[in-house]
Amino acid sequence: MLKTYNEKLSKLINKYFAIYEMQWIPTVNCAVIDRGKLFVFPLIFSFALFCTAWHLFFQMESLDNVLEVTFTSNLTIAYFQTIITILTINLYSKKDLVKVLNYFEDIATSKDEYLAAEREKYLGRNLQFAWKLVRIFLIGMSVESPVFPLASLLQSNFTRGLTYRIPGIPPNSIFFIPANTVGEILLFFLLVCVMIIGDTLLLIYFFYFRGEFLAITSLTDLLSRPPTSSNYHGNLLKKIYCSHQRALNEFSRLSNFLWHFYCQKLFGISLYLITSLFVFSKGNDSLLIGIFLLIFIICQLAMLCIPGQLIDNCSEAFRERLYMNFSCEMNIKDQRNLLILMMGARKNISAQTFGLGKVSIFTLVQFKFGFLQ
Repeated sequence: MLKTYNEKLSKLINKYFAIYEMQWIPTVNCAVIDRGKLFVFPLIFSFALFCTAWHLFFQMESLDNVLEVTFTSNLTIAYFQTIITILTINLYSKKDLVKVLNYFEDIATSKDEYLAAEREKYLGRNLQFAWKLVRIFLIGMSVESPVFPLASLLQSNFTRGLTYRIPGIPPNSIFFIPANTVGEILLFFLLVCVMIIGDTLLLIYFFYFRGEFLAITSLTDLLSRPPTSSNYHGNLLKKIYCSHQRALNEFSRLSNFLWHFYCQKLFGISLYLITSLFVFSKGNDSLLIGIFLLIFIICQLAMLCIPGQLIDNCSEAFRERLYMNFSCEMNIKDQRNLLILMMGARKNISAQTFGLGKVSIFTLVQFKFGFLQ
């Protein structure tokens, strides 16, 4: 089970990087062209951002159409947020993400005498759940996404795909309807795909770490068993310490990327919620659209909150198990090493955002009051 789901998830992550880098296009030994492939998607979304912002600030005749104002505002925020996400994942943090992925491949294929069975159980179970959750999220968002362009098509009598118009194309041009229907809808679906894949990529990484932390935590239960050799507890403590430290070091690579990823996500979702409230002010005509919009926002919130909470729970469980499995049958040296390990486990592992606080299921971000004071 572990091998199967590790291959599926690794293939999904590698495919994401391959599509973004356009690896199907052969290299031409020209640095400008080869490096320029990395900026194709940011340039596409920059053009879409320009179109939505231009419509929002210059083309929109009035603010009476609440749906138009809300959708155009949300699209402007989404395109800007997606550009930042792409640059963060694929340019700024790709090397660290690839190194962490290699670490995942190593632990998933390891034949360690202590951890192999535990990883097969806990890591395999977490990867199976992650694969199912990713599929549900991808299918759900794919089914829900057509609602927004369909509502815009009906409202504009099929003259534009979304709530904005691409500037520079006059209404009497033969390119007006194709560009403002097909072009805008394709840009919208490309936007949704990138947003979803970015969130699911982070979700997969979190479940890998959760499975590894649970496997290490279960290994601490062996400390309370009678020793089978003279150095039984010493070898076991060394394995727990080395595995835990390696997992922490790899998680720190991810943390370097998480703080600004969560910060811009928090900022974007807050703006989505604020602008989406205007949809409900129009009355029953826009109620269904507003509900779909809120579902999309809630899914984004869940994708952000749940993984951070799961990692935090694993940290607490590891610390509690160490205290519970303290054995008097250990020699003095092993007891001292276990106490040192307990002291190191006092620090919680959690996703941070901009140094302000940790991400959790309760409040999305629990701010550090000491920092704010």
